[in-house]
Amino acid sequence: MTDILVGVLATIGVVFMLISAIGIVRLPDVFSRMHAAGKASTVGVSAVLISAGIYFWDAFMFLRMIVLLALIFATAPIATTAMARAAYRTQAARRHLRHDEMGLEA
Repeated sequence: MTDILVGVLATIGVVFMLISAIGIVRLPDVFSRMHAAGKASTVGVSAVLISAGIYFWDAFMFLRMIVLLALIFATAPIATTAMARAAYRTQAARRHLRHDEMGLEA
């Protein structure tokens, strides 16, 4: 039963990471690409880590996977926000914006 669960979770993770990779290549602007990379890859890596934690069922290994999940969920949004701010400040990404909410502050 656990082998089936591990296989399903690993497959879900790989599919989400594949969707993320396709989104990075196919989406038109930098903000859409970062959204695809940030959301889908976080879910994909999380599913793969959970499946690895179940497959190597050891208390210490499972604790490692939980710590890694917490780190990924903490750092992925911060990194995506930092990249979005950097892309916005380079002026190149602003050409495609229809409504510039950040520009209202300046």
